[in-house]
Amino acid sequence: MPPVGNFLIAVGKAFLGNFMTATAVAGMTATTLAVTGAIVLGTGIILMSSMTPKMPDLNAMLNRGTNVRSPISSRKLIYGKAKVGGTYVFISEGNVNNDRKYLYLITALASHESHSIESVYILDEVVTINASNVVTAPSRYYPQSETRAQIYTDMLGTTTQTLASQFISNTDLTATDQFKGITCLQAILTYDPEVYVSGIPSITAIVKGKVDIYDPRTATSGWSDNPALCVANYLMSEYGLGLSTNEIDWVSVTTASNVCDELVTLDDGSTQKRFIANGVIDTQNDIKTNIESLLTSMAGFMVVEGGKYKIFAGEYRTPTLTITEDDLIAGYQIQTKNRITEQFNKVVGLYQSDETNFQPSNYPEITNASYVTADGQVLEKQLNLTFTDNSTRCQQIAKIYLEKSRQQYSMTIGINLEKFTLSPGDTVMLTLPNLGFNQKVFEVLEWKFGGDTSLGIELTLRETNSSVYNWSTSEQQDPTPTPSLTPTYNTVVATPSFSLTQTEDVGVDGTTIPMIEVNITDPVDDKHVNLYLVNYKESTESTYNEISVDREY
Repeated sequence: MPPVGNFLIAVGKAFLGNFMTATAVAGMTATTLAVTGAIVLGTGIILMSSMTPKMPDLNAMLNRGTNVRSPISSRKLIYGKAKVGGTYVFISEGNVNNDRKYLYLITALASHESHSIESVYILDEVVTINASNVVTAPSRYYPQSETRAQIYTDMLGTTTQTLASQFISNTDLTATDQFKGITCLQAILTYDPEVYVSGIPSITAIVKGKVDIYDPRTATSGWSDNPALCVANYLMSEYGLGLSTNEIDWVSVTTASNVCDELVTLDDGSTQKRFIANGVIDTQNDIKTNIESLLTSMAGFMVVEGGKYKIFAGEYRTPTLTITEDDLIAGYQIQTKNRITEQFNKVVGLYQSDETNFQPSNYPEITNASYVTADGQVLEKQLNLTFTDNSTRCQQIAKIYLEKSRQQYSMTIGINLEKFTLSPGDTVMLTLPNLGFNQKVFEVLEWKFGGDTSLGIELTLRETNSSVYNWSTSEQQDPTPTPSLTPTYNTVVATPSFSLTQTEDVGVDGTTIPMIEVNITDPVDDKHVNLYLVNYKESTESTYNEISVDREY
C-alpha cells in the first residue's frame, strides 16, 4: 500500500495540493464514495510526510496591518477578530477649489459583511472618534478644536449601506456607489503638513468579522470565533470549496465546537476557551493552506468520508472498540520509529495579538528536555499560529504537535468486517500479544474497503495517547513583553521669556523713527522650535501684524 502522503482520495471534492474538479468528482461511483475515507487535511496527522501543517507564509502576518494601493488586490476574510489594514478603493481630493484641502479615502477591510469595527488606529495609535465622526484624540488631530481627521465606521458590508454625505457632495462618487458586500472604512483628512509629516498615514482597525457563521447547536448564524464553525463556514464559502450544507457532517462540527468552547484554567485562576480563531484568510493563498491555518488554531484535522466533510478539534477520543488477533484476515505492515525528519523536541513560532502590540512575535518555546536527551540534539519545528492570538493557547497547541510527533508506531492492517463501523479520526485499541500490544491506542488515518484484504477492511493507523493533550498550569509561560514604539509629538511649545526695550532709529530723510527691540531668551534645550513669531500693533489698532525671526542655533 502506498504511504498516506501519496494517495489520492476518491471522495467528493477531495484534494491534496491541487483540487479535483467537479467534473472529476461527478465521475466517481456511489460505491467508491461509500467505502473509502481518509484524513485529507490534518495537523498532527501524517499528510504528505509532514507531522505539522504547512507553515503559513510570514507575509500573512506582516502584511495584515498594511494599506495598499492596487487594482488587483486579493480578497480578505476576517474570522473572529483581527487588526487589519486594507486596499484603498477610492482616493480623491475634493472636486471643488475650496475643498481641495481635504483628502477623501475609502479602504476595503474585508470582502464580506462584518459585525463591527471596534476601534481605529492612525499610525498604530488608537484614536477617539466623537459622535460627529471627528477624531478628537490624540490632540494633534484636533488642534484648537479644529478638525484634521474624520472617520466613519458604519459601512459594514451590508447591501443597504451608504456613503457619508460628504463623499457624495464633494467627490465624484454618487449615492449608487455603495460598495455592497465590502466592509469599508471612510476617512476625510484635512491637509496639515505638521500633522501628516510623512504623507497619507496608515489607518487600520480592529474588526469583528464574518456574521454568516452557522452554529448547528443553536441553528442560528452570526459572528463567532469558534474554529470548528469557522472551518465549516470557509468550506461553504465561495472563496473556499463552495460546499453545500449537505456536504458538511454537522455532528462532527458540533462535537468539535464543544471541544473548542471548553474552559481551560490558567495559572492565575482565571479561565479561557480552549481554542478560538482570530485572523484573516487571504484568497491569494491556496485553499488548502487557508484551511490548514484555521485547523491549526484548534490543533484539528479534517476527514472526507462518504461524500461528507468531518471536522475534528484537538482532543483525546476514547476508543470503544478493540482489535485482536481474531479480527485479522491479512498481514500487517508496521513502522516502529519515526523518521528523524518527522519528529521534533522543540517548537517555536510566531503569533500576533494585543499582547504583542499586533506585531508578529515569538510565543514561549515548547521544549521537552528528555526528548532532547534521547535524540542527542535539538530538533526544532517552526509553527506560526496565524489564527491564535493568545500566548497560552499557542503553547497548548505547540505542545500537542510536539507530543504527536513523538508517537512512534504506525501500521497498515487488514481486519474483518466486524469493525466496519470504524472511521478515519476514530481511535481503536490493539491487543496483539506477538507485538507486545495490550489495549494500545491508535488513531485511524485511512479506511479502505477491500484493498489487499478482499472481503475485509484495510486500516492505516497511527499511535496516540491521552497524554498528547494533557496541559497543566505549571507548564504555562508568560510571553516576553513586546516594546511599544509609540511616537511622541510636541504640539505645545511654551512661550519663551522676552523683554522689550524702547529705542529709535534715523530714517534716510534724517527723521527719528521710534522703535521697540524684542529680546527673546532662547530655550536651548527645546529642539522643536525653528522660529519665533512676533505679533504687534499700535494701541489704537485692532488687528495685529506678524513678523518671524529664525531661531539662532
